[in-house]
Amino acid sequence: MARRISSRAKKIDTRTEEERESSKKAWVTYGGPWGINIGGCIVAETSHVLLATTPTSLALAALGLAGTGAALAKFINHLDIKAKREKDVRYLHQINAVATTAGVTLGTVVGLESGASLGAWTLAGSGLCIANHLWLALHKKGSGEKADGKWAKLESEIGLAKHELKEAQSNGKGTVVATIEAKDGATADEFARRIPAMTSALKLGNGRITHTVDDDDASLITMRVQVADLLKDGFAWPGPSAFGAGFGDLPINLGRYEDGETLKLNLPGILNDPQEVKGGENVEHCVAQGVNGAGKTVGNSIIVTEAATRTEVSVIVINCSKFMQDYGHVRHAADMVITNEKDARRFFTQMHTVIKARGEYLAAKGLAKWKPGCGLNFLLIIGEEAADFADGEAYGKVLRTLRSTGGWFLSSIQRATHDQMDTTARSNHPAGMAYGLSDGAEAQYVLPPEAIDAGAFPGWANRKPGYLYAAGMGIAEDRWAVTARTYNADRPTLAAAVTAGMNVRTPMDETTATAFGALWTNRTFYTTPLLEGDADGTGAFPQQPAAPAAPAAGTDSEYDADDEYEEDEDVEIDPELLAKETEDLDEELRRILEADPEPGAYEHLSVEKDIEAPADDAPIFQLPGAVADEDKLSPEDTRDAIFARLDSWMREGKDSFEPKELNDLWMRVNKKGARDWWNRLKKQLLEDGVIAKDETEEGYGSYDLIRSPLENGN
Repeated sequence: MARRISSRAKKIDTRTEEERESSKKAWVTYGGPWGINIGGCIVAETSHVLLATTPTSLALAALGLAGTGAALAKFINHLDIKAKREKDVRYLHQINAVATTAGVTLGTVVGLESGASLGAWTLAGSGLCIANHLWLALHKKGSGEKADGKWAKLESEIGLAKHELKEAQSNGKGTVVATIEAKDGATADEFARRIPAMTSALKLGNGRITHTVDDDDASLITMRVQVADLLKDGFAWPGPSAFGAGFGDLPINLGRYEDGETLKLNLPGILNDPQEVKGGENVEHCVAQGVNGAGKTVGNSIIVTEAATRTEVSVIVINCSKFMQDYGHVRHAADMVITNEKDARRFFTQMHTVIKARGEYLAAKGLAKWKPGCGLNFLLIIGEEAADFADGEAYGKVLRTLRSTGGWFLSSIQRATHDQMDTTARSNHPAGMAYGLSDGAEAQYVLPPEAIDAGAFPGWANRKPGYLYAAGMGIAEDRWAVTARTYNADRPTLAAAVTAGMNVRTPMDETTATAFGALWTNRTFYTTPLLEGDADGTGAFPQQPAAPAAPAAGTDSEYDADDEYEEDEDVEIDPELLAKETEDLDEELRRILEADPEPGAYEHLSVEKDIEAPADDAPIFQLPGAVADEDKLSPEDTRDAIFARLDSWMREGKDSFEPKELNDLWMRVNKKGARDWWNRLKKQLLEDGVIAKDETEEGYGSYDLIRSPLENGN
């Protein structure tokens, strides 16, 4: 029997699975509010009919509905927060939950059988449903679809198909933070390689897009986009952040980040009130790198001023180039000022004795490191133009050993390359501040790899004074690649703050001062600032030397090979000038002849005659070496004599010497191999920090006298 075929063809659903799923979601999204509106009406009226005859039950039911609705609203809000939904979405859910609870509760109490109550329900419910539809349509068009479309364009153009945009939020301060999830084996490194392309596609500057990776899930990436420069006008310095507080109490406020947060530094490592600043309880020495004019000195001056307005801290400034120009306005903040390379070398050599003394003090108190209230001042040392001293062995040793005894060193330099700073010493600066650089890639010398990988690129040179990236010193890692700017601080304001701080500062502790020895006793320090219009506090600039007079006509101020006279050129001779020069020459010859101990003794000699042999009774010149037996001294007495002379030189202010100045003493030692004995003693003096080699070219072979050998029981 033949099968009968219907004339009506069966309609085939040609939609994809994704389209069918989307259609179902649309029915739920747009039909849900109407379903709740109609269903709620039925539930409310049914409850009213069943409970209207029993007032007690009706009241209890109303209370139960209200409580259930409130709990439901709170639960929905908790889910929204956990899912990190936008504020607008959370507000919509709360309005719907509260409106539904209120409608069902009131409908149960008064009923919906009357025209007024049913009409009110219909109007309110329909209005709420329509409002939901409009919000969903407009919200998706205005934000979601726009963002998704922009991201989809980036996906197709620069290859971000495997990196899904999960959420993007603006902080209202020119910063957009987006959460990215790497899919199907994609990595954060692949995303980082596409940041330059994204920066170009979004028409932003280098360094405006940075990223961090979640420590627990490498597929989660936080992208930070700075779409506006809110640091352009800067922020005025608000004054000392903790006037009169201990240096280990609160962090130092240095400036602002581009998102408005405060840049805070934890220099002593441990703080009584960290204020969301970590630090791992370790001191992290810092290199501040930036081209000339990038704003390093202003930032350093703020740090100095902050320290000078607190207790339990002493400031030491090393600036061998232009201390007064850089720090004249805050010079009275420093307990010790060092302004030449020779004193800088002596300082680093003597610091070994200081560190040892401070370490022994802390050990006697049972402390493994410096802490507030221990009795020692924290040492804050600013080394400006560090290229002048950053290549010495003593400098590197200080960086290795200073940390635990309570000291922080800031090496300020224009380029922290190996030819300017010893690489081992540079590695002993865990923290870094990268100001503007001609080549932003050079930030790798001072910033950790995490900051560079995240996108830190300070390639603005000196076009943005005060802008910087800062890492370490208690700053959270996710802030290392966020641009900041130091406060705008004028010199008189900083000077006034330091002057006020002199009333609260703690004097240098006795342990450290004693260990510095003569370097502390003969130190340079100031009690007043140096500002425009002042001359060391006298109110007038020092008198400048007059400019050299122009050379007289017909004379040359300097020899110039291009000005040689031609052989046949006539030269005018001034008779008066010639007579004056001849008179001066005669006078000089007369003085030489008068100084001759044996005038005329050699007049009979000439180049053609042989020199006569000396007479038998003529004195014989001998080089130092032979010492009469009665003049010899025991090794102990010789050592004491040398120590006494070094001590005498130290007391007289003599700070350097040549070994030959001690020849008359060490050659008297009653011991075979006197020179070897002297070399061993000299080596011991070097190891004990009593003397140090003069490493400058002009001082080759000389030694700096650091302290008296009679100190510390020697």
